[in-house]
Amino acid sequence: MDFDFGDVLTRAWKITWKHKVLWVISVLPFLTMFLILPFWLILLFQQNLDFNAIPTWMENPFYRTIAILVYLVMIVSSMFLQIASRSSLTLGIYTAEAGLQPVSFVHLLQNGFRYFWRILGNSLLIGLGMMVVFLGFFVILGALSVVTMGFAMLCIQPLFFLMIPLFMLVMTLLEQSESAIVVDELKVMDALKRAYELIKANIWKYVLITLIVYFGTNILISIVTFPLMIPMFFFMMRGMQGGLGFNSMIRMQAVFGVVILPLMALLQGFSLTYIKSAMMLTYLRLTRPELSSPLLPGIVEAPA
Repeated sequence: MDFDFGDVLTRAWKITWKHKVLWVISVLPFLTMFLILPFWLILLFQQNLDFNAIPTWMENPFYRTIAILVYLVMIVSSMFLQIASRSSLTLGIYTAEAGLQPVSFVHLLQNGFRYFWRILGNSLLIGLGMMVVFLGFFVILGALSVVTMGFAMLCIQPLFFLMIPLFMLVMTLLEQSESAIVVDELKVMDALKRAYELIKANIWKYVLITLIVYFGTNILISIVTFPLMIPMFFFMMRGMQGGLGFNSMIRMQAVFGVVILPLMALLQGFSLTYIKSAMMLTYLRLTRPELSSPLLPGIVEAPA
């Protein structure tokens, strides 16, 4: 089967650049941080705030309970926004590729919730599977290290480099199964089976497209963000040499965070949209090579 990598990458760029509303959907998980940031800044710039007293506060059951509840709310909120974002973004990219409906924020959020529980179940299954594999690996590694007095740890070090392509293939499985859920309206197990069979039959295509997309976007993000980090490190080093207190250092980091956080959200929105677009297009090109613009299920093309 012919597979045009250039066509996939170019089309993914066009979708990403044209439909910037997808960037907004991509950064929904950042919403929790943006909502908490003002309260965090107000707390930081209190004159009587002493960070050294925080461990003492945590000894108080009331403050400890509040901290745990806030932490749990943040985790649940972030997970909810993450799944809602992935569902709506996958649908949005598919809608954009079909070119049959306007890609709007409200429309995608409303319709994306149709896939929320299946996307959640898919993510949990893959995440738990990875956890079991890594847990088993490290248990075996720990046992061998005890038996060989640490020599096994040195011998197995090169295997850690193999975890990078393994992790990328797992991410590919996640992306392709999500595409199967949205495009073909499959259930979780059927989508995972479809994605696995597709990757197995086209392993080298997926290896190459994954390397190009993931490494390419990471390099681009590094090129943009690294120069912005230099001033922060410069001021932090100068502050340490000048005897700047811990409280002042934390406040300085917060000020830099106010500037950098929106930029990081923008970069994440762009990169996630492009990666997901490329992976969705890969799924469509491999499952529907005869169709250049597949129709969405249950959607009728509007008259011109």
